[in-house]
Amino acid sequence: MKLKILIIGPSVHNVGYRPWLTDAAINAGLDGFSTGNRKEEGNQSVLVLAEGTEDNVKCFENFIRENKPEQARVDRIDSESFAGSVMSLDKYAAINTTSQMNKAIPLLLSMDGKLDSMNGKMGCMLDKQDETISVIRGMHNDLIERNDFRLMRIEEDIKIIKARLSLS
Repeated sequence: MKLKILIIGPSVHNVGYRPWLTDAAINAGLDGFSTGNRKEEGNQSVLVLAEGTEDNVKCFENFIRENKPEQARVDRIDSESFAGSVMSLDKYAAINTTSQMNKAIPLLLSMDGKLDSMNGKMGCMLDKQDETISVIRGMHNDLIERNDFRLMRIEEDIKIIKARLSLS
């Protein structure tokens, strides 16, 4: 059985729909599968071609009608029989993996530069943290000295009071 499915909505591109559909096709046990982004009536759309046993294709169709990638916004899903050829699922999966990696590599490289920048900022923050700890330790030592001095004065005052009261 072959099926052509069109997923239409305001946000079906750049939300991971094609890798998500590929995973769904693998889980449904399809033999043939391909998908691609399109425009339909001014809206974003994803065209899906699915091939397999009737049970597997219907299982796949039901799954994608009931589920979607988290950030996708779908208005409708149309489907109809399809008579053309459909790429093998394993071939499409390899192509899709390469396509997704080509998208990811520039992002990863830009993140690497940002991480270097963040590491430099972290070094500055650690220096500031060390300065703050040093100031707090100094304040702590000052408080100890003040409290020791006040305690000594209290002890002296108690001795004087006891002496005057003839308690010593």
